[in-house]
Amino acid sequence: MLGIPIIGSNFYKVVTMVRLLSLCFVLFITCLPVKADTPPIPKNKKEALHSFDKRLAQENKNKDILKKQSQHIHSDLASTKNKLINTAATIQKNEDDLKNFEQQIANLEVKKSILEDDLKADRASIAKLILALERIRRTPPEAMLARPDTPYKTAQSAMLMGSIIPSVNRHAEKLNKNLETLHRVTSDLELEKTSLLEASKDLKTQHAKLTSLIKKRTKLFTKTNSDIVARELSIQQISLQAQNLEDLVKRIKDNERKEKIRKEKERKKAKYITRAKPSNKIVDSGTSRLPISGIIRVGYKQADHLGAKSKGITMEGRAGALVITPMNGTIQFTGAFKRYGNIIIIEHANGFHSLIAGLDKISSVIGDRVKSGEPIGILPNSSLIPRPTLYYELRKNGKAVNPAIKFPSLG
Repeated sequence: MLGIPIIGSNFYKVVTMVRLLSLCFVLFITCLPVKADTPPIPKNKKEALHSFDKRLAQENKNKDILKKQSQHIHSDLASTKNKLINTAATIQKNEDDLKNFEQQIANLEVKKSILEDDLKADRASIAKLILALERIRRTPPEAMLARPDTPYKTAQSAMLMGSIIPSVNRHAEKLNKNLETLHRVTSDLELEKTSLLEASKDLKTQHAKLTSLIKKRTKLFTKTNSDIVARELSIQQISLQAQNLEDLVKRIKDNERKEKIRKEKERKKAKYITRAKPSNKIVDSGTSRLPISGIIRVGYKQADHLGAKSKGITMEGRAGALVITPMNGTIQFTGAFKRYGNIIIIEHANGFHSLIAGLDKISSVIGDRVKSGEPIGILPNSSLIPRPTLYYELRKNGKAVNPAIKFPSLG
């Protein structure tokens, strides 16, 4: 009797222990981490290395594609710039031709006016002589004989007639020559005007071609330089802070130095270079040529319109004349600056800078590397300014110098 409860109690303990162990096992299985969507483990190291090589090859392929695209863009940009230089040279030749035609027409107009005045005077003189002869002719011979001093007067009249007739002939010959000259001058004038019209039409065609090429140049340059807008905003802020031209050039140089340091740090951090960057170093200035073809009105250190010594030269050009790059360089500044109006600052080799002021329109972009003869803007084209002027200043290490050191034609 006493053994049954004891056995029952042990059996109960065993069952309870089994249940606890089963529960612990279930809880253990339930708490095990479950891996979902795990990538397949490579079978061996060779397969893993093959996968890495494949990815590296694709990266190199993409890099080569980008490099070829960049080379193609730079090649297209260089080709466009060469076309711009050739077109600009053609336009400047047309402008010179137009200037010559206009001068010839002005000279012929003056000559024509003088001839017309001479002809008018000759006609009046001949008319007076003819009128005198007509009066003598109308005097009857009987009236001349009836006069007491007829023999003397008759002889005197005969002498007078003998001197008048050759004079009339001389005036007639002169009048005839002047008429022939006037006819020739009028004919030349018409030819010059026709040539002027043709040159004007050709100039208009070349300007349309130039506009198209400039748009293409800007588009290609933008593709290779993604920070144009930020750079222009930075330069505008600098121009507002600058006190004068010396300060403006100095601030631009300081900003450029900081920008180069920043870009160099970015290149070092970058793992891959996906776009070929052109060097900003200017090797040489190339062939020097004045920005416009025109007459120099104020030379270096001559008195300007304010009476002060000029730090540059002032040139007079045609209305709407094309302005070109004087030497190879990099555009550092474009836009309005104080009393100078629209200006362009170009950095050249060996510490030289060009300042060009007086432009109506600017067709250049900050940061663009331009070649000598490449178009960068035009002069004003308005009836209010028939002969616009352009101001050019050459600086060495921030100080104005005589432009003749780069342009021997200035003497």
